[in-house]
Amino acid sequence: MNRNFLSLLGVIIYITGVFAQDSTKTNSMNTSKIEGYHAGVVQILFMHNKGETVFFDRTSVYSVGFPFGITLNTKGKVKVDLELVPFINPYIYSDLPYNIHLLYHPGILYPLKGGWTLGFRAAFEIGQGQFGFTPLINKAFKNINGSVFFIELVFPGRFGPEKSSGYTQLGGIHVGLGF
Repeated sequence: MNRNFLSLLGVIIYITGVFAQDSTKTNSMNTSKIEGYHAGVVQILFMHNKGETVFFDRTSVYSVGFPFGITLNTKGKVKVDLELVPFINPYIYSDLPYNIHLLYHPGILYPLKGGWTLGFRAAFEIGQGQFGFTPLINKAFKNINGSVFFIELVFPGRFGPEKSSGYTQLGGIHVGLGF
């Protein structure tokens, strides 16, 4: 793995660890540093690269992810969200072995009125050699028990793994529960 990438990853992990440590303390506004947790499933619906659009029904590109994360409060309205997403590509109807990789997906979230949230994430696909970003829009629905069900449209943009790969635009849907 690239030494610069590992250094950058170490700095990101250190910084996020500083934000996340000692969640029992409160800030001057008397609120918890931890806003909540979430878990779900994400399904990429299409990808577009070099003039070709491929939909999820092509088994060579089909993959499903299982995001889980923690959302942290800041002094302002913006939230910091740290998410990990294990992905699996099962290569259905093929003799190819499974492909499994991990997406490190830190980002910021901006809550709007009515349960809507806008977000933007950095993306580091460990095991794929890709990096990029993911803009998103999220709608949350409160449950009786205090948790929320959410549905999120994600629009990942990725570079790599080869320099000649160019830019790939994806679109997908993420559903899950927040606590």
